[in-house]
Amino acid sequence: MKRKSVNNISDEVLAAFLDGNATAQESQAILDMMSEDEGLRELLHISQSVDAELAALPLDAASIPMTAIAASCPEENICSLECEKYILNHFNIEFDEPSLLNESIGHGWLNNDGTALHNIGRLLENHGLHVTRRYNCSIETMAKVMADGECVIAVVDGGELLGNREEELYEDIYMGEIPDHTVIVTSCDLESGMVTVSDPNSPNCEDKYPIEQFIDAWNDSKNFMLSAAPYGCKEYTPTPIDISDIELDEELDRLTETIAENAHEIWAQNRKADGWTYGPKRDDTLKQTPDMVPYAKLPESEKRYDREMAVRTIKLLKKLGYDIVKHKESDNSRSIGRRINPIFGYDKEIRACCSAPDNEIELPDACDEPEF
Repeated sequence: MKRKSVNNISDEVLAAFLDGNATAQESQAILDMMSEDEGLRELLHISQSVDAELAALPLDAASIPMTAIAASCPEENICSLECEKYILNHFNIEFDEPSLLNESIGHGWLNNDGTALHNIGRLLENHGLHVTRRYNCSIETMAKVMADGECVIAVVDGGELLGNREEELYEDIYMGEIPDHTVIVTSCDLESGMVTVSDPNSPNCEDKYPIEQFIDAWNDSKNFMLSAAPYGCKEYTPTPIDISDIELDEELDRLTETIAENAHEIWAQNRKADGWTYGPKRDDTLKQTPDMVPYAKLPESEKRYDREMAVRTIKLLKKLGYDIVKHKESDNSRSIGRRINPIFGYDKEIRACCSAPDNEIELPDACDEPEF
């Protein structure tokens, strides 16, 4: 069931107006109606109140843009693909270009918008290279990795790299930092203060930039760097994302035990499906393990492991810029819902649902809580 509009203004136009994206004609129509429509005034007032409350919330530690899209190559958005082709060629790994493109699209690593940061390097891994992804790298780390014989991809703001500083400053202020381009770093000379890159967007084989200019563009990706080399050429060093600066509020902290218990239940369910049963000692031949017991009966060491995994998973989500929000039972949600329902007429429909005989109840879409 389609939700009602306010005074013949569609939800889409209202949403565009609230986001600052309505046309001049649409904006003027809304402003004209505000003088006559109390409901519309109330809705806009609520929106402003919510924006103010959200703006007052304390900011978490800086998130990392893992889902940002590297896509600034003209038309095809394949700068990441071009960089990965460069590395495959560097290590003399044969490939067929159309097949490589189809492989990237088929796995979902490349789409019409480009390649997300967390998918950069998947082709290299699929073709036998040892890939390491790092955030918050230093220019010194980059230089050392290259000195060890690895190839390096850096994610940058393409405009800032080219030196459009004034334009890019406005972009950073009003749109946020946008890491939208990948380059191969071929040289990082700390003594001369110059970085040399192979840029898929450039007609040149290589381009040189002052280190300060390169770092300014690189900062937008939280200094994301991918290094690649054949297996056996470097030792595997785990590089998990640093979540030490993330704190969980009390409510999320209380959830960790529930998440830990559920993780154990999933593990036990899968083990049971594979034929494992309880045994006093682990026996891979008999498929027995002492951990096939309810979570409450696990030794504290096993519980601690499950709790740590739960906490780290929640912290990682927050580090990636996501919020975990309990909408339906929050005070703000209930308050806003009570104020908005009458504006759209949801309250009447909800009352109608509740008063209908049991065998005639058909909940319309409007019985769901409004989405914001």
